[in-house]
Amino acid sequence: MAEFSISLPFLAPIVLVLIMLLIQWATIYRDKMTLNAATFDAVRSGTLNHGSMAKMREALAQGMTPLFMRDESSGVEVGRAYLLARAYVEGSNMLGVGAQIKQLHPTNEVYEKHKVLRKDGSGNVWYEIPNDNLMYRNPVQKHIKGDVFLNVQDANLLKIEVNWCKKLEVPIANWVIGKILTFTDVSINPFDAKYVNYVPSTHQLGCNALGLVSGADGTFNINEYYISLKSYAIARMQTPYRQQDSSIPDIKD
Repeated sequence: MAEFSISLPFLAPIVLVLIMLLIQWATIYRDKMTLNAATFDAVRSGTLNHGSMAKMREALAQGMTPLFMRDESSGVEVGRAYLLARAYVEGSNMLGVGAQIKQLHPTNEVYEKHKVLRKDGSGNVWYEIPNDNLMYRNPVQKHIKGDVFLNVQDANLLKIEVNWCKKLEVPIANWVIGKILTFTDVSINPFDAKYVNYVPSTHQLGCNALGLVSGADGTFNINEYYISLKSYAIARMQTPYRQQDSSIPDIKD
């Protein structure tokens, strides 16, 4: 009892920090699972809408709506949460931080090799990767680049990567984790005095910048901390993939 009474003042802060870290990691895990489901919703929306990035952002916002809710019993609160999620996703798209959707497949090279010209009865023309009758289409592989060869069936796979800045909100734990995430002036050389076995990713640096802007107190200190969460999803196109910024030739009858 004597030893315990002497050590208690020193153990209590450590135990408190560990409890706070456990709670913080639980919220991170919850948000990561929500992001995984929202990412699949986003890629699914893309497959149904010709690979539209706008539709994927809309589906991502809808999937991440639970993170912006405070009172699940109110229908008004659900609508408000969706608007907040949509504003966050669209704002991130313009600023380049926060919530980012990156299309990993089909790449520009895949699109250029497999695209075909389409034309409707009104004279409108566009390029797209054909999606109809895939089972019966010639599975011959076309050379994409280097040692990469791909057939039209695999060209119809839509794969995306979603990066999300999750705010750390648990007291004490947010500061401990945040200080690690915001390391600056570090070296990847093990023999360097500034060596740290952690180098923030590009998106994490964007999350750090978000914390600097949203929590600025006029002294250029980071008062809010964000951690970068990443998720992947892949699905087969249900509509022909179209590149939104592709140029359409002027074809006349």
